[in-house]
Amino acid sequence: MSNISDVQSQKYLEAETKKYTNDLKQLRTENDRGYQTEAKSKEAELKRMHDDYEMKIANLKNEQEQKLVEIRDRQSKSVGDENMRLQTEVENLKKAHQDQVAEIKTSQQNEIQGMVESHKKTMDNAKQKFVREKSKLEA
Repeated sequence: MSNISDVQSQKYLEAETKKYTNDLKQLRTENDRGYQTEAKSKEAELKRMHDDYEMKIANLKNEQEQKLVEIRDRQSKSVGDENMRLQTEVENLKKAHQDQVAEIKTSQQNEIQGMVESHKKTMDNAKQKFVREKSKLEA
């Protein structure tokens, strides 16, 4: 009887081993499926998060570009206004300088004329004095 019992226990052991192996395969398959499903969902979530991040970066770059364009426009306008003001100021300074030069020229010409007239009077007086002295000596 021990042979029958050994055979039965051998069959029972084989059956239990097959059942354990099948259960183990089934659990591995289910775990692999669960892992793959979870991995796919997490990868999809990561992709969505990455896309959101890239979109935010693109939006921030666009906003910065718009602000930069606005600042450049304002700066260009300010520079243009300052150039116009500078040009007007330079023109005013040139006119004032020309007026001062003209005034100085006029005053110098008047002074030269005065000196020439004074010189002529001095020469006429000296000539008259010379003529008088000469006529005194001749007479």
